Amino acid sequence: MKNKALTYLLIICVAAVWGVIFYRVYAGLSDEELPSLKTSTVKSAYFNEINHLHDTVTLNLNYPDPFFTSSSDTYQEKKVSEDVLRSPAVVKTPPVQKPVINWAAIQYTGYINNPANKQKLAMLNIQGKEALLAEGQSANGLKLIKHLGDSVRVQFQGETKYIRIK
Repeated sequence: MKNKALTYLLIICVAAVWGVIFYRVYAGLSDEELPSLKTSTVKSAYFNEINHLHDTVTLNLNYPDPFFTSSSDTYQEKKVSEDVLRSPAVVKTPPVQKPVINWAAIQYTGYINNPANKQKLAMLNIQGKEALLAEGQSANGLKLIKHLGDSVRVQFQGETKYIRIK
């Protein structure tokens, strides 16, 4: 008798859940809006933006250098030593820019599985030239580092990149 009561209770709960689902679907298809359980409130901005274009405050920058340690000399009395002026100036050379690599010219077109030795050969198109490479092999300046299922990891002109199958 106890199991029947539990069964009836579960049937009522399932019917209620399906009733709510059907009500939501029916109300969503109609043009009427559902009654909202939550009321939305407008939150105030966390940061207040301040326009500093018309500030009238000026900075007072005529204070002594805090890192100047000599107590007898003042900030105005600092002079550059003659040795520093006579030493040759250090010329900074601009950094050498790496050539831009055209990764679009390298395509991974597929792989061949050799069941005898269980080795996968990746088929790569490198600037219009076809190449079959196993892991660790190189062709046309491109080295196959790792063969994954849908992509390969290659190294070309010192840069490493994953290339997905086309």
